[in-house]
Amino acid sequence: MELNWQTKGIVLTAPLTDEIDVVEKFIREYLNVNGFNMIVLQTRYRYQFKSHPEIRGYDPLSYEDVKRLVTVCKENGIVLVPKMNLIGHQSGLHNTPTDGIIHGHNNVSSDIKDGLLEAYPEFDEQKEQDAIHYARSICLSNEEALKVLFDLIDELMEVFESDKIHIGCDEGFNMGLCEKCSKVPKYQLIANWVNKINEHVKVRGGEIYMWGDRLLSTHETGYNEWEASNTKTEKARTLLSKDIVICDWHYDMKNKYPSVDIFGENGFEIMISPWREKENSISFINYAKTHDKGHIRGLLTTTWCGSGDLAKRILYGEKGKWEHTEQIANTINDLFSAGK
Repeated sequence: MELNWQTKGIVLTAPLTDEIDVVEKFIREYLNVNGFNMIVLQTRYRYQFKSHPEIRGYDPLSYEDVKRLVTVCKENGIVLVPKMNLIGHQSGLHNTPTDGIIHGHNNVSSDIKDGLLEAYPEFDEQKEQDAIHYARSICLSNEEALKVLFDLIDELMEVFESDKIHIGCDEGFNMGLCEKCSKVPKYQLIANWVNKINEHVKVRGGEIYMWGDRLLSTHETGYNEWEASNTKTEKARTLLSKDIVICDWHYDMKNKYPSVDIFGENGFEIMISPWREKENSISFINYAKTHDKGHIRGLLTTTWCGSGDLAKRILYGEKGKWEHTEQIANTINDLFSAGK
């Protein structure tokens, strides 16, 4: 599928440590060959942090592991960008078979905190075992949490040799609930938090990417409560620094995608992020092409299966461990392979 944008990117999960070889091969023999020039690596806390070893998550990548991925990407003209979730997605259930991703759910009794909240429960927006809507969030009024996250950001950007970092910020359903946060409008909480992260990253000459769903209104767009907000957090976009790159994700079939226009009208550069449904991806990308006012940097297609699982499916035709892996692989092949 002809894109004509400067960036052709893909979100991959950080590989399991015993699958780095096959992911390296996937980068060399598939992503490079098919014109991908950016990988956003969903790392979360799956790195052997030296600044805060207490935060290390499941099967963490070593310094040497990351350098292998940095090297293969450099050799193949691919920008490697680390990704963390710095508002929501701080808990959930491990995937089965686990790939290190924690997915949201609504069962408090089996809630698993990810690295940050496991090590620092005081950073949790819901310290008590209240009902969790999908996944826990970081308390956006907690300055100590921000200090720790700055350390993690610096360490990841350093080891990844990257001037970019993706900070997530999607689906933050549980933010703004604690006594202190509840006194501040949620859109101000988001804007203040993200702008502070952005200023920290800019000092080191860097740039942040974030998901755009909380910056959209369900009312103004017609999107569902996952792809947009029904709690007035969309007002945050008027306060955010315009040098933040917004990743506009939509997975359902729609007649139009007004977020493409809204972000452009508000002065943001954006990335277009479809997922596994081929026809839905085509619809979204075609709308973006015809509504590009020079504000679209490119594609950042998402996967959300294990990167090793995806690599084995595409390279060797192996049956995917996750129920969606085959469809994700087929859509990537059909839309984004060379000559298609």
